[in-house]
Amino acid sequence: MSQPVTWSHLCHLKTCIWMIVALIHTGSVNLTKWSMYIPCRGQFAQSRQRRIQRWLNNPRINVHHIYGSLIKTALSDWSESKIFLALDTSLFWDEYCLVRLSVIHRGRALPLVWRVMKHESASVSFADYKEMVEQAQTRLPESVKVILLADRGFIHTELMTMLTTQLGWHYRIRIKSNTWIWRGKWCQPKNFHFHLGEAICLHNVQIHQSEFYGKVHVILGRNSFNGELS
Repeated sequence: MSQPVTWSHLCHLKTCIWMIVALIHTGSVNLTKWSMYIPCRGQFAQSRQRRIQRWLNNPRINVHHIYGSLIKTALSDWSESKIFLALDTSLFWDEYCLVRLSVIHRGRALPLVWRVMKHESASVSFADYKEMVEQAQTRLPESVKVILLADRGFIHTELMTMLTTQLGWHYRIRIKSNTWIWRGKWCQPKNFHFHLGEAICLHNVQIHQSEFYGKVHVILGRNSFNGELS
C-alpha cells in the first residue's frame, strides 16, 4: 500500500524541481549560482543556499539507488552489439579521489557507477573499486559484449581475472613501461625500440613476475604524434 502524498513531500519535490531548473540555467553545480533561481521567503542568498543544502543532506535520499534505476532504464534499449566502458580516476584538491566507471557513447562518458573516497593519490587498489565493477554488471543491458577500457593504474591481475572468469567481459588496459612480460624470457616495454608509428603485437604472453598472469595479447608501439611509448 503506497503512502499518501503529504505537504512535506510536495515541498521536497518543489525544491528538487527548482534545483533542476537552476542546474539547466547555470550549467553548473555551484550552489551560489543556483541561489538566484531558487524562490525563498528569505531575503539573503545564504537562505536559499541553506535550503538547497538541507535537501541535499537529507539522509533519506539514496543517490546511488535512484541513479541506478535511471541509468538501467536508459540503457535498456541499447541497440548496438558492443558497449565500451571507461574506468578512470580524478583527484580533487590532493585530498579526494573519484573512481568512475562510465559508458562511452558518441564521444561522451556517461557515468555508470562511481565512488568518492578520501585518498591523496589517483592510484587505487583493486579492493577500492571491486564492488563498483560488480554493481555495474547489474545496470548493463543483457546479451551485449562489454569491453572495459582502462589506463596504466588498473593493470591489476585481480581485475583481469574477475572480468574474464566472473563477468565474461573483454578488456583493453594500458600497461606501464616497466611491466614485466614473459615471452620465453622476461622483458619490459621500455626495452623495445620503435620508430614513430611502428608497433608489434605479442600473442599469448604472461605478465607480472610476482603474479604471473596470462595468457594475454599485448600491443606495443610508439605514438606517431607525440612519440610516447604505448
